[in-house]
Amino acid sequence: MTMPPAPDPAGLDPAAPDPAALRRRVLLAGVASLALFLVAAYVVASLDVGDGWLLVAMVPIYLLVIRPLMAPVRAASRLRRSLAYQAFLDGRDQPP
Repeated sequence: MTMPPAPDPAGLDPAAPDPAALRRRVLLAGVASLALFLVAAYVVASLDVGDGWLLVAMVPIYLLVIRPLMAPVRAASRLRRSLAYQAFLDGRDQPP
């Protein structure tokens, strides 16, 4: 038997994303992408291959690291847009 979630003392919905956690996630993705870019650039430069290989190296880094790190941020943005649109529709139906 599972327990229901405890009420939030701040009065926030537990399903709502934490803005501080989203900011940390964006910062983590930025730092990780910068570090991986620098590593990939160093490897490409040390192998003395064409600069186009840096682009080829960045594609799997984006697909395997950056995109999954940013998934919760995209989901929160989608939720925020849908809630704002729903509030707009609800406000439009009410007389002024």
